[in-house]
Amino acid sequence: MESAYDDSILYQSVQKGVSLTVAFLIGTKYDILYDNNSNEHELLDRLKNNNDAVILRSLCNIRSNLMLNYTATERNIVYNMQNLDRIEMFRADVRVLAKNEIYIVKANCRVNKYITDINLLISQKISTVKDLFPEWVNWDYIKGLFLMPRGQDLDCVKAESKKFTSSRLCYPFTRYINWRPVDEGNILLNDEKFLKILYRQYDDEFKDISKVKDASEVVKTNIYDFIRENDSTVIVVDCENSDAYKLASVLTQLDSSETEHIKKIMLYDDAHTTKAWAFLGKITNIPVEHIMVDRIKENKSLVDMKMCAGVSASFYRDNISSFILCSSDSDFWGLISSLPAAKFLVMIEYSKCGPDIKNALIENGTYYCAIDDFCTGNIKNFKMAVLHSELVSRVKDLLQINAQEMMDDIFTTLRMDISDAEKQNFYKKYIQSMQLHIDKDGVMKIKVVDR
Repeated sequence: MESAYDDSILYQSVQKGVSLTVAFLIGTKYDILYDNNSNEHELLDRLKNNNDAVILRSLCNIRSNLMLNYTATERNIVYNMQNLDRIEMFRADVRVLAKNEIYIVKANCRVNKYITDINLLISQKISTVKDLFPEWVNWDYIKGLFLMPRGQDLDCVKAESKKFTSSRLCYPFTRYINWRPVDEGNILLNDEKFLKILYRQYDDEFKDISKVKDASEVVKTNIYDFIRENDSTVIVVDCENSDAYKLASVLTQLDSSETEHIKKIMLYDDAHTTKAWAFLGKITNIPVEHIMVDRIKENKSLVDMKMCAGVSASFYRDNISSFILCSSDSDFWGLISSLPAAKFLVMIEYSKCGPDIKNALIENGTYYCAIDDFCTGNIKNFKMAVLHSELVSRVKDLLQINAQEMMDDIFTTLRMDISDAEKQNFYKKYIQSMQLHIDKDGVMKIKVVDR
């Protein structure tokens, strides 16, 4: 097994999901996409089977080819009486659109008019692919790549076409996008490079690098080897000294066919940590045992003691031979050193783990890696589950009113003689129709709708 301190190891690999999706949509040739992205064939296959993505791809491809082949296409239309459906470079995309009941071919239509028509269709279709991109990416920036500025104005179309054709090598795979062309090499090489360049085009900065980087295959292979080489493995988590969201990213990025051999995850938790730990089981098929550790003194946590005892019991009583220990607390070096027959792999956080414990692990031959290195861009469902639960609990505490009792109290207070039918009509008209209103300052109020 490679050691964590080997300088030749690249601990992180860069993601390609966003940049590759853009490359697909703008019309990059299939052989280029598949030949240069051997690990992303599953994503490419999903895009090929997505009707909205294929439609937008064909529209973008036709637009780029119209601009790059303006003179030849114009000559074919005017002198050779060949429309787009009869010209080889457009034929396949025209058929894709026609199959989806989008008919772009028109009689006596010149190239610039075709471009304006395509621009309009792209502006109408762009929102259909929004869900192909993660929420943490600025959608307005992505959308802007596909929308030609003032795309219905023939003079603007001519100017944009001239800019594109004169600087074609500055455009990814010589496909048109709306941007200030700069020689940046392949801007769609990976998500980090692409998003940094894209945000700069809007005088902004893409900062959340954790969303676009993942642990390298070397790190993942070392984890898989550790699991395979030992008969029984459990993940043991010190919830006070680990990040629930980062550990969630680890579990989502590791291959489930490898992690299914892990017996269980043991969470040693304290009431003062985040409630997110309770939702970890929702994103993994590994059984989760959530152990809440009570405090005898309010200012003294017993998690580390309980965890040491639990690991020892698992080793001696349950015949667990290996442990993936998630903690950056140096106190657990005592546990590792006192169980020399057990195998340990330690997952740390850079900001919480000092050099002393790292050096001790290295000298002991204990492999360690950082949960910080795993991509955090794919834990949307986990975050939403935690947020939804917290919102429900807070709203429940805010307001609990028996609407029927409130209505009866209104009539009693007003000493109003009213029939049951009138009461029910009032209930349906005003009480059942009440709405929660949030003003511009974020203050929530219940609003009675006057119908």
